[in-house]
Amino acid sequence: MQLTIGVSDADEVAELRDLFRWLRADEDGPDEVWLSGEPPTGSMGGGLEVVNVVLTHTMAVANFALAYATWRRARRGRAALTFTRASDGVSVTLENGSDEAVRALIAALSEPPAAAPSPTPTPGPAPLPASDPPTAPDGVAPEAR
Repeated sequence: MQLTIGVSDADEVAELRDLFRWLRADEDGPDEVWLSGEPPTGSMGGGLEVVNVVLTHTMAVANFALAYATWRRARRGRAALTFTRASDGVSVTLENGSDEAVRALIAALSEPPAAAPSPTPTPGPAPLPASDPPTAPDGVAPEAR
């Protein structure tokens, strides 16, 4: 599962970069973590940075949530971070590293992605009318022989 972690205010990017460094240094943290620029929703560019994280299994979600909580508790900053699952856009915004916040993060990320609605089946071509029995080259039907 791929996540993006972002902030809504340019003044909070320093905290986002700090979280990035924390996750990169964490031995039990995600294997894939990188920074990228992403324009804020509704803007024409000049985007804020986001942290991208790839979690490869269910335990990785719990480990990631605990790493976030530990980072949050060790910092004085209070930027609200938004965690968004790339596959379906499910997101949760957290303002602290409380136990409730960690449970909310785990719950949001552990839910299976919403399945796309199955398309309404389209009827196939109408069956062909029954045809006359096949005939042999001499024009006599096989069952008449």
